[in-house]
Amino acid sequence: MKRYLTILLAGLALAACGKPATDEQHGSEHPAAGADAASNDNPEQQPRASEKKSRGSGKGEIIHYRHPMGLPDTSLVPKKDSMGMDYIPVYENEVASGDSAIVVAPETIQTLGVKIETAKEVDFGRAIRTFGAVADNARLLTEITSRVDGWIDELVITAVGDEVRKGDLIFRLRSPDLIAAKRDYVTALNSGSSSWAASSATRLKSLGVQGQTIAEINAGRTVDELTPFYAERDGIVSVLNVRKGAFVKSGDQIATIADYGEVWVIASIAEQDLPLIAPGAPASVTFPNAPAAGRSAAVDYVYPTVDPKTRTGKARILLDNPTLALRPGAYADVSFEIESQSRLAVPSEAILRDQRGAHVIMAMGDGRFMPMPVKTGLVASGLTEIVEGLDAGDPIVVSGQFLIDSESNLKESLGKLTAGGHAGHGAGGASEGGDRADKESDAEHSAHQHDDDGSQL
Repeated sequence: MKRYLTILLAGLALAACGKPATDEQHGSEHPAAGADAASNDNPEQQPRASEKKSRGSGKGEIIHYRHPMGLPDTSLVPKKDSMGMDYIPVYENEVASGDSAIVVAPETIQTLGVKIETAKEVDFGRAIRTFGAVADNARLLTEITSRVDGWIDELVITAVGDEVRKGDLIFRLRSPDLIAAKRDYVTALNSGSSSWAASSATRLKSLGVQGQTIAEINAGRTVDELTPFYAERDGIVSVLNVRKGAFVKSGDQIATIADYGEVWVIASIAEQDLPLIAPGAPASVTFPNAPAAGRSAAVDYVYPTVDPKTRTGKARILLDNPTLALRPGAYADVSFEIESQSRLAVPSEAILRDQRGAHVIMAMGDGRFMPMPVKTGLVASGLTEIVEGLDAGDPIVVSGQFLIDSESNLKESLGKLTAGGHAGHGAGGASEGGDRADKESDAEHSAHQHDDDGSQL
C-alpha cells in the first residue's frame, strides 16, 4: 500500500513541474504579438513628438546653453547674461560629431571686436637684437694742437659746448718762433726772390700758420707779434685744455671741435652672430630718449676684433643728425635683419599656443571659426613665419581669437565628457545583463537540483 502511495505522489509532483514548462512554451509561440500589445498599451514607450522633431532637425537634443561671450559658463535652461544677451544652445550632434568649428552670431562677433586678416607673403628675415651707444664721428673731429711754444694771448672760445663756424677766430698765439718765421717771409718777399719766398711760406705752414694768415702777411708785408688761428669747420667745442694767458708747448692739445651733424652708433654684437653681419646689412635703430629719431640704416663697418672680456664684437652705423637730437653717449636699441626673403607670415598676435601646440583661428565664413594647427618659423618685426598649415590668402583672426579659442576648448571637453558618459551607460548595461544571466543560471541550477531530489524519491 505504501508503495502505491509513493508512486502516486511522485506522479502528482511530476505533473506539477511540467505545467509551468507548458505555459512557457505557449507564451514563447507568440512573442511578437505580445510585444506589439505592450507597445500599444503603454504610451510612455511611444517616441515623444519633441524627440522626433530634434532628430528631424539633424542637430539632436539640446545638451546645454553656453555663454554668448565665450566665458566658461553653461546652463541647462535658457537664460540671459548680465548684458541681456541670450545664451547659445549647444546640440548633442554638434558635440558628438567632433566638428571643432565654432558658430558665433554676428552681433557677438561685433561685441568681441573680432578682426580678420589674411596670411600673406612678406619679405623679412631673422632679427638679431642688441644694444649700442651714440658716438662722435671720428672723421668729423678737428683737434687743434700747438706746433710751437708760446702763450695764449687771446682766447675766443671759453668753454666746452661753444659753437663755432668755419673761419671764426679761435685764439691768438704769441710765439718767438712764429715771429722769426714771419719776418723771414717778409724779407723774402721784399727781395723779389720767388724761390726764397716759397720756401719761407712752406716753413710757416709747417709751423701751423694757416693760409689766411700767410695771405694777410703777403698783402701787408708787415709782421704781427700775435698769430691768429681760425676754425676750419663748423662744430662745437668738445674739448678745451687752455685758458687765456696759458703757456703751451709744441705738441700740446689746445682744443677739439666736433661736428655732430653726423654721428656713429656703435652696436655690440655677440661673437657667434658676427659672421652674419656685414657692411651694408640693414639695421633698425631706436632711441628711448629720442623716439622720433629712430630710423632704418645700414652697417657702415664691422670691427675686426672681439672684446676678450665680454666676447662681443662691434659694428658701426652712420646716421645723419641735422637737429643734434642724437647726443654722443646716448643709449640705442639696434636690430639687424639677416637672411631676408619672401615668407608666408601672419601677425604674431594671431598665434595661440597651448598643450596642443601652435594654432590660429581661421574664419570659415558665415560666422564659423575653426582652430587650425600651424608650424611656425622665424619671428621678426611683429610677424611670424608660417611653415605649414596655411596658404596665402587664408583668413585668420588677429583680435578676439582668445575667446573663440576658449569656446573651442570647451566644446572639445564637452565632447569627451559626452563620449565617456555613453561608454559608461554601455558598460552599466552589460554589467546588468551579466548579473541577470548569473541569476538565471543560479535558478536553473536550483531547478535541476530539485528534479534530482524528486527522482530519488
